[in-house]
Parts: sequence; C-alpha cells; structure tokens
Amino acid sequence: MNTLIIYASKYGCTAECANKLKARLHGDTTVLDVKSVTTSMDLSKFDTVVIGGSVYVGKMAKPLRAFCENNLDTFLQKKVGIFLCCGLPDEANTVLTANLPSTLLKHAKTTKVFGSEARLDKMNFVDKMMIKAVTKGDFSTFKVSGERIYAFAKEIAS
Repeated sequence: MNTLIIYASKYGCTAECANKLKARLHGDTTVLDVKSVTTSMDLSKFDTVVIGGSVYVGKMAKPLRAFCENNLDTFLQKKVGIFLCCGLPDEANTVLTANLPSTLLKHAKTTKVFGSEARLDKMNFVDKMMIKAVTKGDFSTFKVSGERIYAFAKEIAS
C-alpha cells in the first residue's frame, strides 16, 4: 500500500499527528505539508490518500481546501481518510461539511478527530487571545488521542 498523508498545520500539532499516523501504517507512506506542494502533484503512485487539517475559527487551511478541490476527481478513485486536529470535537462534522466537498466526505473510508493541543508558546497574539476566550483558559481537554490515531490507522488499512 502506497499512502500519501497530506496535511496543513499552523502550530505543529497536525504535523506531529501525521507523523504518528505514518508510524502506524504499513507500506510506503509519504508525509507532505501542503505548503510544500508548488505545482500539480502526481498522485497516481498512491493507493491511499489521508488528508489532515487543523481547525481555526471553524476553518481548515485554505491551501489544503484548494488541494482537495483541485484533486477531487483523483481522490474519488482512491481510498481516502480524513483527520482533524480540533479543540472542539463536537463541531467536527460542521467543520468538515463547511470545508470539504460533500462527495469527498461521502467517499472517505474514515474520518476522525485526533484531538488538539494548545501551543500557546507558538501562537500569535490574536490566536492566543481567541483560544483563551473560547476555552476560558481551561486547556484540560486539549489532548491528542493516540487511541484515535491507532483506530484511524486500522480503519484506513482494512
């Protein structure tokens, strides 16, 4: 199985989750930050595509959304999984439907929220103030779930 994990990460949590997922998958797996894709990418060598995105103010990164739109027809011919790094997991379905094509979501073999981390030391001032306001300073629920990453890996491999 040749797998591409394409992700967008603002402060590093999604990048780390992509690499943790890679460690759980069998076969040849390529992990790629969508920001490093400068031209049309040849996706023909991949059997499976995993899309990973961080969520800020209900949005996934614009370059990741554009990559999904631009490669939708190709993705619909492959096994697809989608994961989010999101501090508010109850909003995951709303985020997914607002950011990705419905045909891609219906086609996906699995979708999961891996959790999130509040990396205040890396955040800019505005993001730091927004996250503090939304959480009221309680970051106790902001954790990445190794169990969800493991479950995702099992589901995408089956």
